[in-house]
Amino acid sequence: MARGASAQQVEVMLLVETNFVIGTIWERRPSLVYLTSFCQRYGVTIVIPEIALAEARASLLARIDRQLNALQHLRQWLNDIARAAEMVSLVESAKQSLSKIEAELQRRKINAQEAIDTFAKACTVISLTPQIWTKAYVRWKANLPPFKELDCLVFETLMDFLKKPKAPLTMFLTMDAEDFDHPEIHEAFRQRKALMLFDPYDVIVEFRKFYGVA
Repeated sequence: MARGASAQQVEVMLLVETNFVIGTIWERRPSLVYLTSFCQRYGVTIVIPEIALAEARASLLARIDRQLNALQHLRQWLNDIARAAEMVSLVESAKQSLSKIEAELQRRKINAQEAIDTFAKACTVISLTPQIWTKAYVRWKANLPPFKELDCLVFETLMDFLKKPKAPLTMFLTMDAEDFDHPEIHEAFRQRKALMLFDPYDVIVEFRKFYGVA
């Protein structure tokens, strides 16, 4: 059962995946930040598969850890550079800058985890069931769109969630057109009375039409 679902009638529902979380929380893309604020303002229900939320968390933390490891490698190179004549002061200055970057990354790592937790509490999170996993596995092994294992899990989770109509306006926003922009995927969402879009601004346009906002 989806967590965070409300018993009251939902008018508009926005389905999202991994890239939405990273683009909103870490990259702070203006279009996604605006879209999120629009959803909050008009009470749009944001829905995300549990597997997509988990992948967003793991991907984001791994990215930060890679950046922190890169800083450590830079320190090692700087130690080697400092062995040259009259380079110590320059190296120390560079190390101070690296320390500031490292401290900021550590701070952002903590903030990102807290932001993901806050995001999850504000959404309807669809649980991954054994039945959904089995369907996704078969789709992935059959090399059917959206092809990648994680994307198949996201797709089958959303298909299961949308078996019954959820809202007068339901849209799935993904920035992963390469894997999801296929006739079979579009048709699957159409059969479930949902629209798949790839640009946040296109979603905003649909929202404005629905709510009659200029």
